[in-house]
Amino acid sequence: MYDNFANPWTIRLKWAYLLTVVLALLSPVMYTVYISFNEHGFGARIYDFTFDWYRIVLGDKLLVASLEWTLYLAVTAVAITIPMALLSAKFYKRSRRKVAFVALMLSPLFVPADIMGSSLLVFFKNLAGAFTWLGETLGVGWFEGWFDLGFLTAMIGQIIYTHPYAFIVILITMSRYRGQQTEAARACGATAWQAFWQVEFPQIRVGVLSSCAFVTILSFNEAVRTGLLKGGFDTFSNVLVAQMLNIGMSGESYAMAGIMSIVSVVVIGSILVITLLRSEHLSRKARAMAEPMMSS
Repeated sequence: MYDNFANPWTIRLKWAYLLTVVLALLSPVMYTVYISFNEHGFGARIYDFTFDWYRIVLGDKLLVASLEWTLYLAVTAVAITIPMALLSAKFYKRSRRKVAFVALMLSPLFVPADIMGSSLLVFFKNLAGAFTWLGETLGVGWFEGWFDLGFLTAMIGQIIYTHPYAFIVILITMSRYRGQQTEAARACGATAWQAFWQVEFPQIRVGVLSSCAFVTILSFNEAVRTGLLKGGFDTFSNVLVAQMLNIGMSGESYAMAGIMSIVSVVVIGSILVITLLRSEHLSRKARAMAEPMMSS
């Protein structure tokens, strides 16, 4: 953002605009954290700072159980979605119909969450019935319970939801990579896996890690599809939505939301800072290597 020929006030205005946008986006998160430290909870006229809600939050079994299920879904979604998105991005690089390929990959984003969740609900209901009929016809119980609403159906819904985002993030990073480097590695005797792991992956690692963080955040915040497909367990977002619609969020809920918000901001902020520092280090290293050539 710095330029030797730019007006310093223009640079300051750009930074002010950027900070204003960031603060506006984070203001709901900051307000939630602010409320979580109020002894009297949301809507109280008196504000008394306290850590009590954070001390007793782990005693709320419903919240803790929902957070555990949310964590299981997030880890599973990352473990499955990221390899799928990486393969999709690699396939895109070799595809001739790139516009049609991108349109196909991004098509789930154009379907509203409630419509997608309802469609998957009907699909899984019919699919479970078909498997039950098949088991009864064959006289075996092995097909019983397949695709009943539960962890599997909720996980599939989240993969469909998060895959386009992970695909785009990885694809943007992969656009800087040149396929000739893989061909050169293969010509030197490397296997396909060695060429990917030792040559390609180090250059797209930032995109892969960023997509992991992105999918984790999306999985934690997703409520509509998961609420329709989860079956007999609760996720953290669904518990918060149910409380707000029925009895209102409790102090423990605000404390748990505050913990998640703080952890998310710290994790994403750490990734950005590390990425910027690493980028600056690589830039300095490149300039240092280029100086002898320029002087000669």
